[in-house]
Amino acid sequence: MKERKKYEIIRKISEILNSLLPKKNIIVTIVDLTLPQKGGWFKVYLSIFPEKERKEIINYFNKNSQKIKNYLKEQVFLRHLPSKIVFYPSDEIAEAQKVLKLINEISQKEKEGAEN
Repeated sequence: MKERKKYEIIRKISEILNSLLPKKNIIVTIVDLTLPQKGGWFKVYLSIFPEKERKEIINYFNKNSQKIKNYLKEQVFLRHLPSKIVFYPSDEIAEAQKVLKLINEISQKEKEGAEN
């Protein structure tokens, strides 16, 4: 039941965030969400593309977190509402780029070693 509720919350928050985006041509994806026990904080981790807009969009959503919380309250029944919704940037894209770079370097060194 908890996973189903988490999925529903992610879906609704995603819809709300996309409707509130201050700029066009920005892709916001919810990477993870931590559900509080009783009255805690929702921690929402976002992946934002393009990266240069990341800080501005996170700040915008954090300033409008009360509005987002109210929209969420109207659309999803939660026994214990969070006291606050806080948005954090996700570093998964940067981590994936580092891993890809390392893989490319290793494969390049293997090719060079095979040629010698």
